[in-house]
Amino acid sequence: MFVTPLFAAVLGLLYVLLAFNVIRFRIRYRVAYGESDNIELIKASRIHANFGENVPFALFLMWMVESMTLSSFEAFWLGSILLIGRVLHVVGMAYPKNLMICRQIGVLATLGVIVKACITLLMFYIPVSV
Repeated sequence: MFVTPLFAAVLGLLYVLLAFNVIRFRIRYRVAYGESDNIELIKASRIHANFGENVPFALFLMWMVESMTLSSFEAFWLGSILLIGRVLHVVGMAYPKNLMICRQIGVLATLGVIVKACITLLMFYIPVSV
C-alpha cells in the first residue's frame, strides 16, 4: 500500500489550517491584498507561502521514490521527517524569538527530505558496478 497519499492528506489539512490563519488575520485587520505592514499578517502569510513553496515538491519526489522503488518504508520515513519538519518550521516561524531552532530544524528536515529523495532517484539511473 502506498503511504505518500496519507502524508499528502495530512499535510494538505495543515496547509488549509495555515490558510485559515491568514484569512483570520486578513479579516481582523481588514486587509484584502498584501500584508499592509502588519507583522502578524506578514508572518502568517510567509508561513503559509513557505509551506506551499516546499511541500508539494517534496511530496512529488516522495511519490516518485515510492513508485519507482516500490519502497513504502522509505516513503514513510521521508514523509514522517517532512511532516515533523514542517510542523517545527511553523512553530519556529510563529515564535521566532523563543523557538528559532525549530524553524532551522524544520528547514533542514524539509531540504533533507528533498535531497534524500533526489539521491534515491538518481541512484536509480546511475549504474553502479562493483
